Amino acid sequence: MLQHVFSAGFRPFFLLAACNAWASMLPWLVVLSGTAVPTQGWPPHTLHAHEMLYGTVAPVIAGFLLTAVPNWTKSEPVRGPRLVGLVLLYLAGRLALVLAGTLGALTVAVIDIAFLPVLAWFVGAPIVRKQLWRNVPVVFVLLALSVANAAIHYGLATGNATFLRVGTHGAVYFVVILMLVISGRVVPAFTRNALIDRDRAQRIATARSVGAAAFVCGGLGMLTQLISPGHVVVAPLADFAGVFVLLRMRGWQSLATWRQPMLWVLHAGHLWIALGFLLLGMSAHFGIGIGAAALHGFTAGAMGTLMLGMMARVTLGHTGRSIEADPATVVAFVCVIAGAAVRIIGGLGPVGMYRGSMLLGGVLFSLAWFVYTLAYTGKLVSPRADAA
Repeated sequence: MLQHVFSAGFRPFFLLAACNAWASMLPWLVVLSGTAVPTQGWPPHTLHAHEMLYGTVAPVIAGFLLTAVPNWTKSEPVRGPRLVGLVLLYLAGRLALVLAGTLGALTVAVIDIAFLPVLAWFVGAPIVRKQLWRNVPVVFVLLALSVANAAIHYGLATGNATFLRVGTHGAVYFVVILMLVISGRVVPAFTRNALIDRDRAQRIATARSVGAAAFVCGGLGMLTQLISPGHVVVAPLADFAGVFVLLRMRGWQSLATWRQPMLWVLHAGHLWIALGFLLLGMSAHFGIGIGAAALHGFTAGAMGTLMLGMMARVTLGHTGRSIEADPATVVAFVCVIAGAAVRIIGGLGPVGMYRGSMLLGGVLFSLAWFVYTLAYTGKLVSPRADAA
């Protein structure tokens, strides 16, 4: 079994990400219910955010890039002992946080931060060697996420709330940038391929100028929000970014995908990016309560939906199976989208709804990832279905 698990990067990292998503959410749900849990000196909300980002999102990014980059560069994928070492480095970070009460803050930080720079080396080396400069930004995002993680650890060690905020929010924003880049490539491409035998296929197109405008407005808006929360320019920049992201979808024939869950989940995830920007604009305009809704629009909504959709697609396609959603996969997709929607609505509604929406949204999010774990573990640890 292990030879199959470590034959491709997506196999161990998707499985670990899925398990971490629901396992690390459970203590947070206990906290929300009013019961204290051990956090090894971390504020519960900080630990929750950190493990969602670096325990769940980071391995999903790792699995995706370790699968995509060899295709982009026509190079040998990371597998075998090198992949084992990378997985152990990721697991060491999770263990270091569990032992944070015993290990020193610097030791915990070094162990936890190490994973992404090493991943950046594995991903970046073939890109630079083949001089595929348009793919270099993914390496910068990995390094930026490492810096954000360092800021979180520094803020925790020194009690500096500014570093904690900048590190946590910065990590979210860096992932949003990565999602903007990757989704702009894969969503229309996958849709075009799926609808190739229909008239709509030839009409699928992306206006690159609109995508570039979304990238610039969104990047500047998030950077400004990071440096000066609520600055007067954040609202219009975020509003424009949300509108441009929506406009980018005009030629993607989203409505034509409603019969194909493996497609509409990606369109829904891209739509969540737009909603995240619009919520960020509302937060800058009106403030109270909406800031958390904007962050969860990006995280529970966009990241949760896009990641789950891509993980299902990559797992099926790269294990020799038909890229079609079974009932369990559809349940996972519906739960992750519904969980994000509940969380956002609760953040925008009356104060009395807030905690209940967080609990229900968290339960639905956990259920989505637990269903993926049940439905896809066998596929991730077994030989390719089309193996001779």
